[in-house]
Amino acid sequence: YIEPLKTLVGGTVVTLLFLGFVWSAENKAVIRRLRRNHPTPCLVAVLAASYCLLSLVGGVAVFLFGITFPVLLIIIHASLRLRNLKNKIENKIESIGLKRTPMGILLEALGQEQEAGS
Repeated sequence: YIEPLKTLVGGTVVTLLFLGFVWSAENKAVIRRLRRNHPTPCLVAVLAASYCLLSLVGGVAVFLFGITFPVLLIIIHASLRLRNLKNKIENKIESIGLKRTPMGILLEALGQEQEAGS
């Protein structure tokens, strides 16, 4: 928030790397198989490449603070929220494919599909 230009540059680098990875995974069969068989290492590789590029550009700490602080708040919120019957019904509807949420679409693009019943 103190240095918005560095935050924007950092966010742009990470977004471009992510979009490049998703595009290549959709158009190249080898990368698509790699992403499907090993989703976590692929995500880590994208984040590591982002970090390397950001360290060359500078402003890594600014970008990481701009991303990790909101993520920390999201994790705290998710840890403290209550699970009620309505929430459980919504999760079942999403798991059988009747309704898709933005987070579900993002996780599917990352190759982190949730298995039924988990």
